[in-house]
Amino acid sequence: MKLVVSIMLCLHLLPSLLAQGPITPHFQAWLNAHGYEKYDFAREDIGLSGSFGGKIDDSEMIRNTPIVFVHGNSDSALQTNNFSTGWQMTVEYFLTQNYTLAEMYGTSWGNTSTALAVLRYHDCETVHRLRQFFNAVLQYTKATRLHIISHSMGVTLARKIVQGGRIKQPNGAMCEIVPPLTALVDVFIGLAGANVGLCACVNVDENFWPTCNHFDGLWPGDSCGENKDCAEFPLKTSCNVVEYSQYLMDINSPQAAKDGAHVFSVWSKDDDLLSLHVWGRETCEIPQSDGTKIYTGLNHMETKLNTTADQYYMITYRAIPNSTNDYTRNNQVTL
Repeated sequence: MKLVVSIMLCLHLLPSLLAQGPITPHFQAWLNAHGYEKYDFAREDIGLSGSFGGKIDDSEMIRNTPIVFVHGNSDSALQTNNFSTGWQMTVEYFLTQNYTLAEMYGTSWGNTSTALAVLRYHDCETVHRLRQFFNAVLQYTKATRLHIISHSMGVTLARKIVQGGRIKQPNGAMCEIVPPLTALVDVFIGLAGANVGLCACVNVDENFWPTCNHFDGLWPGDSCGENKDCAEFPLKTSCNVVEYSQYLMDINSPQAAKDGAHVFSVWSKDDDLLSLHVWGRETCEIPQSDGTKIYTGLNHMETKLNTTADQYYMITYRAIPNSTNDYTRNNQVTL
């Protein structure tokens, strides 16, 4: 154990090295002592990339507001394979900006199989487990506030975690996610989220694609008045009312609390997985956002991977970067 702690201390204190998981022995011991062991935040079944974060020992100071990262469908906390790239690039960038792994936290949800992506939705078990992770980080770090950086389906998961409330599940049962954490979130960044659903889910049999279910899935509604092409923009005829996933309608409700003190929506016009317009609305834009950043030339995963400096800017200055230089495919990361 002394050797393991010594190795992790060296990794922790050298920000030039790669981001390393899983969560530290110090954080794991704290979790075990405070009733969180059953949630398996370490996710060692995925390997070292299943989680990250935590202090080396009691003496380590936390100087920056802690950040909790929520990845998307089929992704992982840190890089597992060429698709499941996790938050590797972001964590490593923040390490060069005087953050430490005691100030950055992530745990994997689901698994990294893209073949199973259509089976995943905003189920109560996942939302509850991630909510407990947020609670644990707040208690462990003794922070009064958190920052949140989320990507893809992680955006809509994180928004519900923050807002709290109820989730109606496909079997009709209701589960409670309470109380809200809105007063405890400073900066919330949503990268390429499907906040009003996915056009790929139009007229899909949810028994085969549960991710498109009408309750806690990504169903965008099957039509908008006379309009039948979900991704068309602008719509041929006016339509202001669309019934879509109950989960998404709840988090987008005008009565819903803002997801943080400073909320930023980020996406790329060249996203290869999302239809950016869903019945005339921009699905990546979070209601009540304080600013948006729209790139060109980035695909869905690159919107997370190639924007690390801008993510840091939003966290640090609580504003959208003023740079007019969009990232292009010439800047893409080779994995």
